[in-house]
Amino acid sequence: MRIKNLFLTAMLSISSVIIYAQTAETFRQPYSLGEKISPNPNFTGEVWLAPLTEKEELNVPMANVTFEPGCRNSWHSHKAGQLLIATAGIGYYQEKGEPARRLFPGDIVEIAPDVEHWHGAAPDSWFAHIAITANPQTNAAAWLEPVSDEEYRKATTEAESRYAEANEVLTVHEQAIVAVASYTGKGDLEHLKPALTQALETGMTINEINEVLIHAYAYCGFPRSLRAIQTFMQVVDERKAAGINDPVGREASAVKDDRNRYERGRDVLAEISGTPADAPKAGYAIFAPTIERFLKEHLFTDLFERDLLTCRERELATVSILAGVSGVEPMAVGHMSICLHLGITPEQLSALLNIVEMNLGKNYSEPLRKVLNQITEKK
Repeated sequence: MRIKNLFLTAMLSISSVIIYAQTAETFRQPYSLGEKISPNPNFTGEVWLAPLTEKEELNVPMANVTFEPGCRNSWHSHKAGQLLIATAGIGYYQEKGEPARRLFPGDIVEIAPDVEHWHGAAPDSWFAHIAITANPQTNAAAWLEPVSDEEYRKATTEAESRYAEANEVLTVHEQAIVAVASYTGKGDLEHLKPALTQALETGMTINEINEVLIHAYAYCGFPRSLRAIQTFMQVVDERKAAGINDPVGREASAVKDDRNRYERGRDVLAEISGTPADAPKAGYAIFAPTIERFLKEHLFTDLFERDLLTCRERELATVSILAGVSGVEPMAVGHMSICLHLGITPEQLSALLNIVEMNLGKNYSEPLRKVLNQITEKK
């Protein structure tokens, strides 16, 4: 009884967690925030600077620069060039006369000497990068005019809409599911929140969106699923406070099948994968038969039998979640193959990965593009 009470207390604590708006202090990044250096004539918006090196004899000055959403520096150049390493959030880099490049953690920007450019945060995201000064003895910065609001809007909008036409092979609901599922898989609550709002704006009901978040726990775990649900609770409450009453939608239909759960799950998997239900077991099904039973009885029965999402929508969500989790390409092979069997085209899977690329970065999309290419080449 004591264990049960502790469990209930823990669950009540989880449900009461408040998700605060991101601030400079709560923005998660690997290096210290440093000192605020704005207002500054060379920056539009708030910015912080933290030197990372102390030994001048190393001749490699480095600093961590943190930008609030929408903040960017002015057009400028460096006499001897500069290196940028993105470390947190989402940002942009643009050279004069070139399209803006969207930046994610791990991206490296090599800036040649005397090239006019700017860099800063995305409109809806905090951003941090390490700035490395090359040849510091001769590397003077030449500051030019500020990046105007119109220049910034045009540059970021063009970058964000790069795949807009190609992505029209997915419905607006499907695109919303991909965004919500991929952010949930990664655990990126900052960007999940506007994605949930967008999903509601496309006409998805609260129960349909909840179903995506519930489905996610099977692939990225209860902690990320629950945090995503908490974020969604906040979105719905904020919209209610603003006078927006989103439709709750229907509940899942009752299942009318007297067979045991293993048989039902086995047949659901056979139907969506095209693999005969009586096919010989292999791999993990032999090595760890308990997990095979759990997959059949729970995942493919308790979840997939719920008709708030179609099997097609569930598989689009699954691949998106796996992309956010990253490092699980063997699972992506199986689920992308299921997608193709369900009639989802390679072009639609490519559109899914376009959304992942724009939301999470190429480090998350490219491994699955390789998987997709391997699968389609075999076919």
